[in-house]
Amino acid sequence: MSKLRAKQKAQRRKLIEIAAKNLFVEKGFEMASIEEIATLAMVSPATVYNYYGSKDELLLAIVALGEVGIAEKDSEFTLRAASENPIDLVTEIIMSNVHDTISTLSRELWGNVIAYIATTSDKTVAPRYIDTIAGGLGTAIFHVLESCQKQGKINSKVDVDYLSAFLTRNERIQFLNFIYLKDMSITDLGNSIREDVTFILSPLLK
Repeated sequence: MSKLRAKQKAQRRKLIEIAAKNLFVEKGFEMASIEEIATLAMVSPATVYNYYGSKDELLLAIVALGEVGIAEKDSEFTLRAASENPIDLVTEIIMSNVHDTISTLSRELWGNVIAYIATTSDKTVAPRYIDTIAGGLGTAIFHVLESCQKQGKINSKVDVDYLSAFLTRNERIQFLNFIYLKDMSITDLGNSIREDVTFILSPLLK
């Protein structure tokens, strides 16, 4: 594929994803149609299907955009583990991911996403969704905790693989609180996450 064609394809994807996000907020995921999304994006329905396969896949593709940043910063966070406090760094990792997520999908759209995931009869959607939103975050936390453990900052008996998964699950719960509790600010969320990370990690640090 030439650079021009690749650029044009990327631009069409962006237009489709913006149109889909706007329509999902306006009508809800279930009521929005591929045909309406295509009209807003000024492409054919066949193009939308060609790029994404289905409306479900389009939704997951939009969700995945919020996870790109954490993967790009993984190595940087791991290097910083040598000189920084584990509690501060893990809290920053989680909040960095939260900010990326919210900048990609609005709070209102996340309500639609969660409602769809919870009610769809397709049993394959939820596992793929969870893997999308938790995979990169869990990996970044694991790499930092593993590095801290090698440096003697964390008790050698701690299973950092399980610990990183636990912290990731806890972040997802906190994020759901943020979506559901409209009076909860991003600052409130950050404070709550720091409290949880501190409570979980403090007994494990040397």
